[in-house]
Amino acid sequence: MTVPNFITTIRILLVPVFCILYFMPGLRWAAFIVLVLSGISDVLDGIIARKFNQVSRLGKVLDPIADKLFQLSTVICITIDNPEIWWMLALMVAKELFMLIGGTIFYHKTHAVIASKWYGKLTSVLLFSTFVISFFLYFMDASRCISIIIISLFAAVTMIFMIISAVSYTRMAVAINNEHKKQKGQTENNG
Repeated sequence: MTVPNFITTIRILLVPVFCILYFMPGLRWAAFIVLVLSGISDVLDGIIARKFNQVSRLGKVLDPIADKLFQLSTVICITIDNPEIWWMLALMVAKELFMLIGGTIFYHKTHAVIASKWYGKLTSVLLFSTFVISFFLYFMDASRCISIIIISLFAAVTMIFMIISAVSYTRMAVAINNEHKKQKGQTENNG
C-alpha cells in the first residue's frame, strides 16, 4: 500500500460521503468541498507516484476506478437534480460499460494495463469543470432554464472528448493485443 494508493483508497471512500452530503438539506457546500478534495487528491496521488517512483500495477487499476466512481456518482446526483440531462448519464454509463467489458477482455488476453493518457485526463478535467459549474450555478441560485443550458453545453463538449478518449484507448488496446498475438505466435513457432 503505497502513499498514492492510500490517497486513492480515501478518494473511493469519499464517494458515498459526497452522495449523502449532496442531498442533505443545507449541506451542498460540504459536498462541493468533498468534490474539490477529490480533484486535488487525484492530482496529488499522480504527482507523488511519479516523483517518488511509486507507480504500481495496483495504482494503475485503482486510480481509474476511483475516478470513474466519483464521476458516475456526481453525474447521477446532478441528473437527479436536473433530469433534462439524462442523456449525459446514459452516454457515460454506456461508455463505461463498453470500457469495462473491453478492458476485462483485453486484460484477460494480454495481462497488460494501459496507463491513463492525456486525452483521458483532459476528459476528466472537462467533466470536473462541468461539476464545478453546476455547483456554482446552484450556489448563485441561477434560473433552472439557464442552468440546464449551461450544464448541457459543458456536458456536450465533455461527452465529445469522452467518445474521442474511448476510441483512442480502444485503438491502443487493439494494437497491443495484435502485438501480443504476434509475439505469442513467434514464441510458439520458435518452441
